[in-house]
Amino acid sequence: MATPSKTGKDLAQFNVKNAVYALEGTPSTVKPMTWMNTFSKDRNVATHAFYGDGEMIVSLASDRSVSGTIGATARDDDFEEDVGLAIAPDGGGTAEIAVKSMSRICFGFETDYIGADGIRKAKKTWVFGVQVSPPNDSFTQDQDDITQSAADYAYTAYGVDLLDAEGETAYVDENGQKTKVFTWSKKPTDSGYATFLDSVPVPKAAST
Repeated sequence: MATPSKTGKDLAQFNVKNAVYALEGTPSTVKPMTWMNTFSKDRNVATHAFYGDGEMIVSLASDRSVSGTIGATARDDDFEEDVGLAIAPDGGGTAEIAVKSMSRICFGFETDYIGADGIRKAKKTWVFGVQVSPPNDSFTQDQDDITQSAADYAYTAYGVDLLDAEGETAYVDENGQKTKVFTWSKKPTDSGYATFLDSVPVPKAAST
């Protein structure tokens, strides 16, 4: 058997950077989130097995969300105000407030990657339907060196429905089911890559 080609395959991915976000809705302004330094994503797939005649017949998946943390070297006051975690009260400054509702955002970022050619390239990614929780704080006195704090925003992403090729209604497959899109990534060879993080994209089914 011939060895399959590895052209275009990722070998390593690293160095998250250049985060942006936008509140859900149209139109929506894309803004930078400053100093992001980590991003984690966990798939929350649950399965339920169905049994008959003394054996497991089929296992059904329930895939409703992804979750993780968005980490930054310091808290971003503008970001927290936009998602409803803080306000700018009369008299100046920033006030943390009780969360009354969970605004959904779309969150974008870049990561570097290399393939077998060893050339460093940047991949751009959007995460859809994101709800962000307030970060916890922990401060420690400086001793021989600075003890830096960090801000980790826990999030849950619920995704968006894949639209039909015309972008008008939700795409429905041959079994009558919709498709949920959690993330969308593009590489330099993909169409629309250069401006992919300039505005929130709308996932559409490929034309047949």
